[in-house]
Amino acid sequence: MFQRRVIRGLAILGALLAAACAEPRLGKNLVIVLPDENGKVGAVTVTDGTNAVLLDSALAAAKVTSGNKVEPVAVTSTDVDTIFARALEAQPRPPKRFRLYFVRDSDDLTEESDKEFGLVFADVKKRDAYEIQVTGHTDTTGEESYNAQLSIKRAQAIRDRLVSRGIDPVLIEVYGRGEWDLYIKTIDEKAEPQNRRVEVMIR
Repeated sequence: MFQRRVIRGLAILGALLAAACAEPRLGKNLVIVLPDENGKVGAVTVTDGTNAVLLDSALAAAKVTSGNKVEPVAVTSTDVDTIFARALEAQPRPPKRFRLYFVRDSDDLTEESDKEFGLVFADVKKRDAYEIQVTGHTDTTGEESYNAQLSIKRAQAIRDRLVSRGIDPVLIEVYGRGEWDLYIKTIDEKAEPQNRRVEVMIR
C-alpha cells in the first residue's frame, strides 16, 4: 500500500494524510524528496512493480494513479507546505553542530565565539528532547599531555556555561581530543586558531 511520504535527504519520513489535504493533480499517494538542512539531496526509487521513477533532486516527486501506476509529478514548495505542514512540524529537529574557538593557551572563548555561544543555547532550548556532546581540541603548540588537559578544560568550560543556563549536566557528554584531531592539518608547534576549538553536537 502506498503512502504519502516526504523524503528529506536520505531519511524517509512517513505521513498519512486525509485525501482532502492534497491537490487533486497530486493524487492520494505521493512521494516527495526534500533537501536536508545542508541543502543536500539523497535519492529514492518509487516503483509499482512494473514502472519505476527515480527521485534524486529537490522537490522531485512521484504519484500513484488511480490505476496503481507510478508516474512523476511536478511539486512546488507551496505544495509541500500545504500537504506536509503538520508532519514536518512534528519531526524532531535534525542534529546541529557548532564550532567555538578559544584564545591561545586558555579556556576562554574568542570574542566572536563568545557571542555565538548564545546560538548553541538557543538551539538546545528549541528541542523537546536532546543530548549534547562537547569535544575540546587544541593546536599543536606545547606538549601533547598538556594539550590533552587543555582540550578537556575547554570542553568543561562550555559544559559549565550550559549548566549555568539551566541545562541538565546529565545530558552533556564531555571529551578532550587534545591535538589529535586537527581541523586544519599543520606541522608540530604550529599555532593555528581554527584548531583551538570545541565542537558542540546537539541531537
